[in-house]
Amino acid sequence: MEEYKRRLKRQNVLLWIGIVLLVVLDVLVGIFWDSLGFLDTRLMTERARHMQSMLLFGFLVYFAVKLVGNKRRLKNLWQYEEEARWQKDERRILIGEKAAKLAVDLALAGLVVAAFVVSLYNMDAFNALYYTLVGFVLLRFGCWLYVRRKY
Repeated sequence: MEEYKRRLKRQNVLLWIGIVLLVVLDVLVGIFWDSLGFLDTRLMTERARHMQSMLLFGFLVYFAVKLVGNKRRLKNLWQYEEEARWQKDERRILIGEKAAKLAVDLALAGLVVAAFVVSLYNMDAFNALYYTLVGFVLLRFGCWLYVRRKY
């Protein structure tokens, strides 16, 4: 129980840090958008600009909702104990691990197919997908090494 309480408090600190960093990023990009040399507004479409705004706002909302939920859990003793028990449920943990592995394998296969198809039409998109695929494979291998050594 105490471990869960420490984890929630640590998560709250990280959420506050994330909120502050996102607000600072949003303000800096909003103020200095035209003077940032590496962001060429002629190349960025309006859809990409809206997507960036939605992502920043979406993460801010997610962090705020998660922070409020954590604070409520810490105040309500019954909900806190129930959540602590649920977090240690071995069946739920095993199902989550299996689902995550399947999702990663499917995403990897999808990236391979997408890189192949895009290579027939657009080399810029292919290069982006190729390096994403390489990074994904390296990340998967690194996670495999970490889990193998830890368990």
